[in-house]
Amino acid sequence: MQRYRAALDTAGGGIAAAVAGMSLIVPFDAGCSTDSSAMQLTLLTVTVPRATAAGAILAVVTAVCVRMFGTRTAWATGAIAALLLATDHLLVTSTSTTLATANFVDALAGGVLLGAAGAVALPHRPAAIGYLLGALTGVLVGHHIETIAAEKGSLSAAERAFVDLPPDWLAAVAAVLLVACFLVTERARTTSHPVAVHLPFAPILAAAVVITTITVVSERLTPGTKSLLAIAAWLVAVVAAAVVAALLLPGRDGTLTLLAVSLTASGGAIATIHDHWKIAPILVTLALGMLAGVALPRSAPVAAAVAIIGLSVFTLLASGAQHHDSGTALLAGCLFAGLAGYSFGAVTTRAAASAVLGLGVLLLPTAALTLEYRGCDAVPSLPDRIEAAGDRAAWTAIALGVGCLAALLVLRRLRPEDNEPS
Repeated sequence: MQRYRAALDTAGGGIAAAVAGMSLIVPFDAGCSTDSSAMQLTLLTVTVPRATAAGAILAVVTAVCVRMFGTRTAWATGAIAALLLATDHLLVTSTSTTLATANFVDALAGGVLLGAAGAVALPHRPAAIGYLLGALTGVLVGHHIETIAAEKGSLSAAERAFVDLPPDWLAAVAAVLLVACFLVTERARTTSHPVAVHLPFAPILAAAVVITTITVVSERLTPGTKSLLAIAAWLVAVVAAAVVAALLLPGRDGTLTLLAVSLTASGGAIATIHDHWKIAPILVTLALGMLAGVALPRSAPVAAAVAIIGLSVFTLLASGAQHHDSGTALLAGCLFAGLAGYSFGAVTTRAAASAVLGLGVLLLPTAALTLEYRGCDAVPSLPDRIEAAGDRAAWTAIALGVGCLAALLVLRRLRPEDNEPS
């Protein structure tokens, strides 16, 4: 019975994380392919990053809070959030709800789902692997699948199933699985709930610092930003916020946050793969990277940080990495997926909220992305890239990677190895 329950928890946590990742990484309708007004398109461009940031912070808050009330409460919270996601998609097509409002609801529900599922899945290794693999899959699928309603008629059945992210049918499956997890989980024998004074606020504060800073910087830096001094100052602010967040987290939990900041910048410098079939090798590489992280006897976060910088250098030197659907971009995407899988598979954390924070950072648009975004030629997470902007994005990713590597070395010196989770 325990084996079947563990399998159900792994499946439920994995699919829930995938749905949450898709809902946070990209809005289910960016509005660029519709008859939306110019004002609404501008509103979406401004509010989408803020909605993602709010959802990412809410994910950490949820991961911290639901642990106070037990596993059943966490599963129930996740099931309600998954149902809200599916309902939000249905309401926006049948009511006068604006896309900006619907996207905020989408992001907040996705954040609750990500945090609730992570709180119960991450403490147990099999379920944690399923959860992390699902979340990273949702991030990669959200990055690479375009949500253009006008192309529905020309898409295959498999592609039409993922036109709106997250798909309603997948959110419904996640809700059913989470309800099943809730039903099979035994009620905890407790006489009282912990008081709010015992709530660990450090992960919440760390999330507020780093996520808010990254979001503000991504809004302040634009393709029109010419001052290298201004760009450098904003990048220093991001690294400083990542260091503060890493020091607020217990032990070496901040390692994952630093790797996530570097990973997000590196991924922002890689051109997007629009051919849907090419997502398959990227996902395979993700699974292999996570398998390596889990199977190897000792994690190597410093080596991972160096490899991430190497990926950014490769993106700078290989001009093909800056062109959509090129073979070089596909290779860079596979390398990114492998490094992300290894980082999240190898680096364990004391608190589930610390891992959720790493995933939240990975969902955010970064300076490397916003420096090359040129309007509503594509959805905000799929900008139209030009070579000069791609070079600047790659240099930005290299700078952030070097800063995070230095911070990681300082963190390892300040926090002895025996403080790491076993």
